[in-house]
Amino acid sequence: MTDIDDIVLHTHDGTAVPFADLAADPLVVVLVRYFGCLPCQAFVQELDAARDQLPPGASVVAVGGSADFQAEWLEREKGVGMPLLLDPEQQVRDLVQLGDLSATQLLSGKGLASYAGALLGKGLRPQKVTGDATKAPGVAVFEPDFAVRWVHRGERLGDYPTVEQLLSVATTPAGR
Repeated sequence: MTDIDDIVLHTHDGTAVPFADLAADPLVVVLVRYFGCLPCQAFVQELDAARDQLPPGASVVAVGGSADFQAEWLEREKGVGMPLLLDPEQQVRDLVQLGDLSATQLLSGKGLASYAGALLGKGLRPQKVTGDATKAPGVAVFEPDFAVRWVHRGERLGDYPTVEQLLSVATTPAGR
């Protein structure tokens, strides 16, 4: 199993961010397939707009395996304020056991509909597909000691919890 102290993420400009330095109460981690994925962009923007609804002491970050230029684009062009971090070794995914989607899951009707909704309904545009296109979307909520409070493991493209559901998990103290 991956040791928290061994995980080092990076910003789009290459600045190292030790995962252990992200400790918060709670830490919400959005695990995007890659930062150019349309439903991933839509969810990150929606959650970013709701950050002020998180409890005091909470923090939210988005983590992708690749596409530093897409993370930079989301930050600069779309105004995303939460940290957008890169984990090329997929250590955070490994930590919460979030793997890949099967071909059937990648081609599911609901997944393709979420892609179309982000394209047509939210005005987002496709970005260059990266080597992480088969990764499952997900969200993990960690306690300050990095115990996993809750994980949503997506089963298709765009399969994220609702922001309301995520805020409910993030505002419920551990053990309740």
